[in-house]
Amino acid sequence: MRTLRTADMVSGVLLAAMGLLSVLASLKIKGVTGEHLHPRTLPYLLSLVVLITGIILFFNAWRYRGEERIVDWPDREGWKRIAVSLIGIIVYMLLIEPLGFTLSSFLFLFFLIWYLGRYNVLLIILLALATSVVIYFLFIQFLGLTFPVGPLGW
Repeated sequence: MRTLRTADMVSGVLLAAMGLLSVLASLKIKGVTGEHLHPRTLPYLLSLVVLITGIILFFNAWRYRGEERIVDWPDREGWKRIAVSLIGIIVYMLLIEPLGFTLSSFLFLFFLIWYLGRYNVLLIILLALATSVVIYFLFIQFLGLTFPVGPLGW
């Protein structure tokens, strides 16, 4: 994968495979009576977006006949940032159930913005809080989706 075209084709196939697996997994989510939307609606739609995006990425790279561009791979610090971000995602997924969706999202966003951005702590708190509140109102209040609430009740 030394060229951008090859990297995009491989990434497209991986994204499409991940989207297809997610679509199949989301179809197994059981419904709850009295819900506004079916609990599988959001994961199903997001999985479709990932699947379609992967297919588009693959075919755009496949059709590309221009100049070959060499991929600049991350250096040691870049790989470290990628590994820490992936570990952060895993910890976030493990904390959703015990802490609740909103609180764990706030903590995850705070950590990721702090680690990747190195901004002022007050700005990081405001960004993480605003994003968590928007996510809460959009998915829980507006769309009526059910997420783990955690000890704080939200």
